[in-house]
Amino acid sequence: MSLDRASAPALDEAAGMLRELSVARQVFALYQAGHPKREEAVIDLLASVRRLDQLVRGSVVLFIGRKGFYLGPTLLPRASLTYHGLLEAFEEAGIEAVELLPAADAEELSVFVSILCREADANGHLSGIRINSVRPIRDADEESGPMKELLRSYASGVQFLQETAQRVAAGRPTTMEQAERITARLAEQVVADPAQALLLTTVKSYDEYTYYHMVNVCILSIAIGQAIGLRRDQVVVLGAGGLLHDLGKVKVPKEILQQPGPLDEEQWRIVQRHPVDGVGLLLSSTRDLYHPALSMVLEHHAAYDRTGYPPLSGQRMPSLPARIVAVADCFDALTSRRQYRKAEERRQALAILQAAAGRGYDPRIVRTFVRLLGLFPVGSLVRLTSGEVGLVVRNHETKPARPVVRMVLDPRGDPLDAGEQREIDLSERAADGRHPRSVERSLDPRDFDLDMLSLLSTGQLEPTEHDDGVGLMHEPAYGEQPPPGYVDAHDELAVREATG
Repeated sequence: MSLDRASAPALDEAAGMLRELSVARQVFALYQAGHPKREEAVIDLLASVRRLDQLVRGSVVLFIGRKGFYLGPTLLPRASLTYHGLLEAFEEAGIEAVELLPAADAEELSVFVSILCREADANGHLSGIRINSVRPIRDADEESGPMKELLRSYASGVQFLQETAQRVAAGRPTTMEQAERITARLAEQVVADPAQALLLTTVKSYDEYTYYHMVNVCILSIAIGQAIGLRRDQVVVLGAGGLLHDLGKVKVPKEILQQPGPLDEEQWRIVQRHPVDGVGLLLSSTRDLYHPALSMVLEHHAAYDRTGYPPLSGQRMPSLPARIVAVADCFDALTSRRQYRKAEERRQALAILQAAAGRGYDPRIVRTFVRLLGLFPVGSLVRLTSGEVGLVVRNHETKPARPVVRMVLDPRGDPLDAGEQREIDLSERAADGRHPRSVERSLDPRDFDLDMLSLLSTGQLEPTEHDDGVGLMHEPAYGEQPPPGYVDAHDELAVREATG
């Protein structure tokens, strides 16, 4: 056993092992003992355990505590956020530490998964898996504060979407009520601190692109809804629609969602069925044919000028909630890496939205969203006149060029430790009346290998996780150059209308 800091490949594989363990737990919950699906899930888990064993010195030691997973002493922030349900299963089973020995085999891993599903006793003897035999990491610093609470709600959203996808795959209905409970909690947190919530939407995932995207769209939609003065109950339903807006993509074949190269026309047509498929899935779980979330799922690609898909009957434009979700959806997609394009800097993404206002997007919603994010959008990296690099954490109400920034790099470009990262209000003046610092220019986050989740959850500047994913499968925005093979539903509709 070794408690040294693990290598980057080991940390990546540990996250992969937790992914396989999370999938196995969900499969065990859906299928009875002896089902082939259970055996397949355990085999995948065992393969990941074997790979991880080759990358660490000594045995694999996993700690569970302080609302996170640790490989030895090293926090796995993204896995802790993404596999929130698995984390809760460990806590409910009273498991704080797990040591995986080379003797661990498929049979013992199957028993271990059963323990997490409360089908077996954690006190049973396993020769290759030691439970709570290693002293867990303890720290007097309990996880608390607005960002920690937001991260937990975010994790609940990701967990809900993961479990929903598993339920759909098993032919079981989804649950609208749970989505509304999650968004009710998020709405309260966004009201309490909108800037912190907007900052959280900078978090992306290379393994769970679609789920993180859906939670980000939920948060952005809630923020817009509150900015335009919707009632609390309307905001909660708006958030639920944002959370579920891409639900139909669970029916898109994985080989399309994970295809590294360009899609062909037929594949794009399959992707463009996701709004209709999403409504079909929701109708299986709610008897309310007029539930507002249905319009958001169906119409978020219909476009403000009605040239999108699916075509709407008559002269009706998309509903207001759908137009809000469309803006949030586009912004988060633009700032994510897509299969065919690098992520845009947040300020550039706003410029693309503004250029398409009146065509693809409601111009009033776009204006509100631009004001909400500010001249230097929350979550942007900026270089200051002092040479330091800061992260925009909130905007000034009357001085948009002077946001509050958290210092992350010193003038030499060296990372600042968590204790050195100060928040600086650029609107404050020195004794002589001058501003000591000003924003010199926006920076492209791709030029800085910073993991936003690690920064927000621990304050530490860590390199981004190994990116072996293909990116988010998403439409190009209005005005963007479409990728090769793209089926432009907007042009096809214009031709149909012109030819009568």
